[in-house]
Amino acid sequence: MLSIQNLSFSYGMVQALRDVSMVMPQGQVTCVMGRNGVGKTTLMKNIMGLLHQTAGEVALGATNVSGLPAYRRARAGIALVPQGRQIFAKLSVTENLRIGLQARTDGRKTIPEEIFELFPVLKTMGKRMGGDLSGGQQQQLAIGRALAGDPKVLLLDEPTEGIQPNIIQQIGAVLRTLVGRGMTVVLVEQYLDFVREFGHGFYIMNRGRVVAEGQSSQLDAEVVNRHLSV
Repeated sequence: MLSIQNLSFSYGMVQALRDVSMVMPQGQVTCVMGRNGVGKTTLMKNIMGLLHQTAGEVALGATNVSGLPAYRRARAGIALVPQGRQIFAKLSVTENLRIGLQARTDGRKTIPEEIFELFPVLKTMGKRMGGDLSGGQQQQLAIGRALAGDPKVLLLDEPTEGIQPNIIQQIGAVLRTLVGRGMTVVLVEQYLDFVREFGHGFYIMNRGRVVAEGQSSQLDAEVVNRHLSV
């Protein structure tokens, strides 16, 4: 389980997160939603340790990881698939996946076969450069690279952005498989149908705060109109 307690963060004089508390249960997809600019990506970077909170704590199970740098949080079992994918365009698919192995604590040097079972295209395109892949293929590669590190918690920031519908469904099926194996998945997402189909619980943010939460089945028109409509 991943939990956040009274997390705050500021960019200089601008406070981006204000006393954010969330619980992301094991074996569930927890969705973080909100309009653009409300602090969702900042939250993910604070969880990963790419940014460091000004107050509050991040805990992985019973372990407080708030003081750890990003690479140690990765080794503790947290992986981030960033917005925009950020794969290495000049490296091959296989080389991108091997980079993910650096987060492992078991010393494994080979790419787990289960990644290719989840994303068969990554095996058939192993020698292609990351920059030559389509957007959907790059997203699969970014998720596969994160999974190569054997994480307990998978953070995904806008994974459906700019992706064709068939790949969106495939990503959803993969997330369902992962939580079925006991992984904790935290998803920043604005695609409501995806959240309703594959999410279990949700938090909605506005101006750096949590303004609504519940089960995905409770994400009705009234909640959407109040907190998400532009």
